[in-house]
Amino acid sequence: MKKHVLVFFLILLILPMQIFANGTKESSSTVLTIWDRNAEMEGVVSLFNAEMEKTNSPIRAKFELIPYEQQVSKFISALTAGTAPDIYSLDLVQFPYFISIGAFADIEELYQSMPYKKYLPQGMLPIGAMDGRQYALPYEIDLSVILYNKDMFREVGLDPENPPEKWDEFIKAAKLLTKDKDKDGTIDQWGTALVGNDAGSYMFWFMPFVWGNNGDMFTNKGEVVFDSPEVKETLQMWYDLIHTYKVAPPSSAQWSGGDRYNAFVAEQLAMCLGGNFNITALKQDAPDLDFGVAFIPSNRGTPATFGGGNMIGITKQSKNYDAAKQFIEFAYSEKVLLTNYAPKMALLPRSDLYDNEYYQEIPQMMDFARILENAKTPFSYKYNQIYDAVLYHLQGALLGKIPVNMAVSDCAVEIQKVLK
Repeated sequence: MKKHVLVFFLILLILPMQIFANGTKESSSTVLTIWDRNAEMEGVVSLFNAEMEKTNSPIRAKFELIPYEQQVSKFISALTAGTAPDIYSLDLVQFPYFISIGAFADIEELYQSMPYKKYLPQGMLPIGAMDGRQYALPYEIDLSVILYNKDMFREVGLDPENPPEKWDEFIKAAKLLTKDKDKDGTIDQWGTALVGNDAGSYMFWFMPFVWGNNGDMFTNKGEVVFDSPEVKETLQMWYDLIHTYKVAPPSSAQWSGGDRYNAFVAEQLAMCLGGNFNITALKQDAPDLDFGVAFIPSNRGTPATFGGGNMIGITKQSKNYDAAKQFIEFAYSEKVLLTNYAPKMALLPRSDLYDNEYYQEIPQMMDFARILENAKTPFSYKYNQIYDAVLYHLQGALLGKIPVNMAVSDCAVEIQKVLK
């Protein structure tokens, strides 16, 4: 009996020690939650965990894919519930609003400590900043460009290595490239084509033309400056491509991105509004097509490209700030970017890494290094909410339903109402 009692008391003594030991082990580990709308981030998380295990670090990360349609609503719900992830990489146009409500932590010191910070897209950084401090950084990148058929250029005497840089050169080239090849009275090769049937396309391709004409939609504080002579002149030029110069299909004002891409692949379109996301598809769908990548032409200003994609930041609710900083530093490392993104022909956020073995296989990818330097992103606290006004007025003008000047002025008024 005494022996049983002794064993019982020994168990009571040992059990708390085990619980304490287990608790200590649990509390010494850190698990970062990473959200992203792009599945490629899962590869970064795997590489990070492997590195942490190799170095005997207690830090680990877990990945959650957030569907594009839920990326805002799910984040708002998580912020409300106090369950936000440690790190979120989401559509960069959403950051001004979320930074303004205090959803992201200040990472200015992290940004300043990056030895490659000058190679990050400088024109995109303001979208992740407030009051001179950085809260998010560009990570997964999309850029708008002109794709052009080099063989078609050669056929009409244009230099395939020197695509048009200015509006007048662009219009002149488009006229030469627009042809009725079988002489049946119907155009079967167009110089160019416009967007489209969704507002995102107007933002992605129309705005670089505006920026290249020294116009803008917003200031870097989100103030509306869309109603300007520069914007009206730009929309007039687009209208003229269809109705005056007749170098773009009238129906292209209602085309989807797929319509434009398919026309380019079928060699019915000489100069196509495109992006980096078209490159690998073109290599698969049209392996013999000799095409180039060019800046969207400018007029009074310098060439510009729409900097789209994702920014990455540490949420204010994260209880693992130092570990989260370590993850972001790792995510920007040469090893990760060249292992996880470059083989998939995804654009890297560091222009110093574009001359790599993967991009060298498709030289057009290397052209994006210089284009990245001119990337710019509209700054607005209610970016998605302006879409209806943009689509209605700009498409209405291209279809000839609304006078150009009225379309721009009325669109600016509607945007201002949304912001208020």
